[in-house]
Amino acid sequence: MSKTLYLMRHGQTMFNLRGKVQGASDSPLTELGISQAQTAGQYFKKHNIEFDNLYSSSSERACDTLENVAPNIPYQRSKGLKEWSFGILEGESVDLLTAMWDNSDLFGNRLVAFEGDSKEDVETRLNQTLNKMMEETVGSTVLAVSHGTGIQAFLRTLIGDTAASEVFIGNCHILKFEYDNQKFKYIEKIDPIEELK
Repeated sequence: MSKTLYLMRHGQTMFNLRGKVQGASDSPLTELGISQAQTAGQYFKKHNIEFDNLYSSSSERACDTLENVAPNIPYQRSKGLKEWSFGILEGESVDLLTAMWDNSDLFGNRLVAFEGDSKEDVETRLNQTLNKMMEETVGSTVLAVSHGTGIQAFLRTLIGDTAASEVFIGNCHILKFEYDNQKFKYIEKIDPIEELK
């Protein structure tokens, strides 16, 4: 049976606003971040999209996002949906991370020296988590809230580094996938704010 996954990035956080590296660390949503999440919820309502299962990264910013998208609906937390760990760079200026970024491979293995994850670590974790989630879910429509770089790493396993590098994943942007026969197919990116203008 074909299923649909909506994979969404969390709303804007205090670290996003202040230009700090977040990763496995956490910071709360800003007022704008809460508004972005509520707008995503309005997008789903407008398009009559109802979810059979809801999942969130165990990070507070992702859980708070999901709770604003779908208030008072039970969901499952998953450490497998957490962001790429940036090791000792977390909490520092995002400029340090930007200097290590390369469109061809995100961060490759360059963060391992700073006690962070490798690209392969993140790809493997996200693929295993999302495949298991879709296999075990009852129903056909799933929403999962995760993180920008982790989502980008997952997308690259499906459509390649070059094509995925063209897909900007902003706060509360949603990537839609079809899941069938244990395989994901990327369908589209949705920007709820643009869609509701």
